[in-house]
Amino acid sequence: MTDKHPHADIEWRDDGQPLSRAFDDIYFSSTSSEHNGLEESRYVFLQQNELPSRWAALSGGDTFTVGETGFGTGLNFLAARELWQQTAPAGAQLHFVSVEKYPLHPHDLAKALALWPQLQPFTAELLRAYPPLLAAGAHRLQFGNVHLTLVIGEASEAFRALRLQRERDRSVDAWFLDGFAPAKNPAMWSEALFENISALSKPGASFATFTCAGIVKRGLKGAGFALEKVPGFGRKREMLRGQLQQPAGTPYFTTPWHLPQSQPTPQAVAVIGAGIAGASAARALAERGYRVSVFEQGAAPGSGASGNEQGILYAKMSPKPGPNGDYNLHALQFALRYYRAKCPDAVHFHGLLQLAQSDREQQLQAQVANTLAHHRADALARAVSNSEAGEIAGVALPCGGLYFPAAGWLQPAQVCATLLQHDNIQLHCNSKIDQLLENKTGWLLRAASGATHSVDAVVVCAANDIRTFSQTAPLPLRPIRGQVSGAAAGERSRKLQTVLCGEGYITPAFNGRHSFGATFKLKDTDTALRAEEQRENLDTLAELLPDVAADFAAQHLSGRAAVRAATPDYLPLAGPVPDWDSLAQTYAGLRKNRKALIAARAAYRPNLYVLGGMGSRGFTYAPLAAELVAAWISGEVLPVSAELAKALHPARFAIRDLGRNRGG
Repeated sequence: MTDKHPHADIEWRDDGQPLSRAFDDIYFSSTSSEHNGLEESRYVFLQQNELPSRWAALSGGDTFTVGETGFGTGLNFLAARELWQQTAPAGAQLHFVSVEKYPLHPHDLAKALALWPQLQPFTAELLRAYPPLLAAGAHRLQFGNVHLTLVIGEASEAFRALRLQRERDRSVDAWFLDGFAPAKNPAMWSEALFENISALSKPGASFATFTCAGIVKRGLKGAGFALEKVPGFGRKREMLRGQLQQPAGTPYFTTPWHLPQSQPTPQAVAVIGAGIAGASAARALAERGYRVSVFEQGAAPGSGASGNEQGILYAKMSPKPGPNGDYNLHALQFALRYYRAKCPDAVHFHGLLQLAQSDREQQLQAQVANTLAHHRADALARAVSNSEAGEIAGVALPCGGLYFPAAGWLQPAQVCATLLQHDNIQLHCNSKIDQLLENKTGWLLRAASGATHSVDAVVVCAANDIRTFSQTAPLPLRPIRGQVSGAAAGERSRKLQTVLCGEGYITPAFNGRHSFGATFKLKDTDTALRAEEQRENLDTLAELLPDVAADFAAQHLSGRAAVRAATPDYLPLAGPVPDWDSLAQTYAGLRKNRKALIAARAAYRPNLYVLGGMGSRGFTYAPLAAELVAAWISGEVLPVSAELAKALHPARFAIRDLGRNRGG
């Protein structure tokens, strides 16, 4: 997770402009004349890609994707967003995909964009959403119908990381080929960059670039683009624009087990389950214009494991790169932005302390703290001592830990209900779906009551009940019982100001009560309240707050038990559902060589998706995982890297079993 140079090294000139010390080049032209950086962005990238007319011609349900080399200060993105608001129809979706090797630190970004007061409303939103820890990988930022995917990494590698393979990759309609001048940064303008740009382009995709350098012209021609020289901006005599005329062939570079066949575009989508997984999925789809019917077997949203009085928002950060640590980091930062924007009345993000109660945890947190300090990411989390943790919490604590100032707790049922309040969502409670039947036009859902519902696509978000459907029965979900305890606030417990999370957790008082727990009982599906688990929660709490635990032990405790659904690798399931027999037959060769390249696709169930397996971190994991499922359905650029999408893919366990020569 640690990069040698996590941020751009900025020198501020006397006129207030930022200059990159690494490349000895400016980010944009002067702000003081008519030939300024904003006007150059509008001329070079917006006008030469003909975006005003192209966006005005879109229909309400259309999606348009822009790709950019070099996010820099975000000026091109802000100019594009301003134009999109002025010209695009309501309901259309803009995806803006930009790569950046050396992102600006939030402080430098704010200082640079202060030079453009005319963009202030858009700038303010970007600064609020800008991730405090810009680790390598894809970061999805949302601004209504405008979606920014900011990929941190070297340009060609970053674009390669988004490629799922073949026609699924071809999503970009227009390219902004920006960045430092080729003479200053020749390494970026590589053959690999142009190959990846071509592979990510729709047929006929346009491009515009400020430069006419030979390395750029040769690269674009070699990647199949037709070029046209046009007058440059200001003192620049010429620039290039053009279109993709001969898309390069894209052979498989890995076995495409994750890639379903092209799916018909759905209009009506059923979501089974109204916990946080179902509510997040329904909201993501509704905001893209789909008609969504949500079927919940309980009497209200969040009736299952999402129904506790208070839920904490946390993630287990890792000092090592890998799918679990990467997803925890990206999901947490996405969720913090997501709930503040969509459920502000149901969130209480007043801080969370993740306490290091063991030597091993102290060692892990020390490594994480080094990464946080390296990225200057105090806005996300920072290490605090025993005494400082106590000052933050308002109570004496036995150890220090990591302090997340923007995290905290939320009201689960209210969050689920709020997410489902959308004109495109119809909620059906007390509606248990027993069977999924494939038909010529999509899917027929059969309810326990005998009622049937016909839809084009289905997203199964039913926690452990995901396995009750024949199509998703092979998924290796594991039930985990968890019991949470509740207690009336007392004189000592009322002093608690922030969430405490360690071996267990406790929330600050809300409506005069605290929630604390929770137990973890693998393969236990009973939901009856147990006195021994109340005692277990008290014992765990006593390790953190012995006096408070003693006060709680003297009163009658409330409680609630529910069953979580977890996967063997503790990552969610988010994506399309394969035909399991076809998967086993198509990739049988992996039994002999798990690294074999098998250039064939297995059959997938048409427009059937799953979202689940989030264990005890559903509220952290669900929003980003729901965006991933929505992207699979819509054919959009994914909100995570291709490798992370595969790490969350429902077929991953079956593929691993083939590689280990297990089963069948």
